[in-house]
Amino acid sequence: MRLLFSIVTSAGIAASLPAAAEGPEDGYFDLTPYISRVDKDRDTDRQAGGLRAAYGWGWSGPWYSEVQVFGAILETEDFAETQGFSDQTDYYMYGLGFDVVYNFGDRDGYTPYLLGGLGAVYDDVLPDSDDTTSAFINVAAGITTQEISRRGVRLRGEVRYLHDYFESGMNDWQLAFGISIPLRCPPPPVAVAPPPEKGPVEVNLADSDGDGVLDRDDRCPDTLPGAQVDSEGCVIANQVITLENIHFEFNSATLTPAAQNALLRVVRSLRNQPGSEVEIAGHTDSLGNDNYNLKLSQSRANSVRAFLIRNGINAGRLSANGYGEQQPVASNATDSGRAQNRRVEMRFR
Repeated sequence: MRLLFSIVTSAGIAASLPAAAEGPEDGYFDLTPYISRVDKDRDTDRQAGGLRAAYGWGWSGPWYSEVQVFGAILETEDFAETQGFSDQTDYYMYGLGFDVVYNFGDRDGYTPYLLGGLGAVYDDVLPDSDDTTSAFINVAAGITTQEISRRGVRLRGEVRYLHDYFESGMNDWQLAFGISIPLRCPPPPVAVAPPPEKGPVEVNLADSDGDGVLDRDDRCPDTLPGAQVDSEGCVIANQVITLENIHFEFNSATLTPAAQNALLRVVRSLRNQPGSEVEIAGHTDSLGNDNYNLKLSQSRANSVRAFLIRNGINAGRLSANGYGEQQPVASNATDSGRAQNRRVEMRFR
């Protein structure tokens, strides 16, 4: 019972941890109650309840590691009745293990995963002289959901097989459902300075945003470079603008600091284009797996959209879609061509 108390206490501590710096989900704490179908040779009821806590962290793309602790109570009431025994003392299992996890996705949305690992389990049985610490191995298949709260909490469900080397070997199956708590909070919005007030001038021939419409006539200032505008300086629909200097950390959807600074200009532009609706389109080059590139481009488009929303752009104006390597603008046979194909576009509707 001390172990179960420690697991619950740890969950409370993890949920109250301060936010980390902005970045990818470097770590998480999972708390998953489970029900178990235990091996008949344990001489207990076949159904048991337990609780597992795990600390996980990413280390390379879809690969993660987890350290788990768990505890379970194995009741003997039903078993004792069927066998005609009077001894109904419950048994306990405490375990500590290490698992390697492969995620079929980037954990931004619904993400299936597989895991496998090993550890040690303490079996508390009768008589006490038979109490034993044994090795175990386990494998599991499960899924984590998209975020269900602003804190980033997700749901997690899995089926796990555990082979305990106690006595001649025990085979248990576990069905778990719980929560996954990221050890970071969404970053606070980046402050964007309002457009400077323009004082009256006798003659104003300036065109600050270079869109061909003088500032004195420009109803939509801070137009992005390359955008086509109407006579009042507002962006015309049905056109595509490739955003400059939008880069991500290697093999991830994390915006670089330079990319965040570049997106602040996009924020100012969209604030001054109140009637426009925009699709954020993510693209990759052709290196790597087609399906992985498609998911990566979707994650990157989502990341840009999320940044714009955090900085005051109405979510209803923005959509995000990833196209992977399907729409190249240059040859993927050269470094320069692949660099052009790795891009983020704004498609005005």
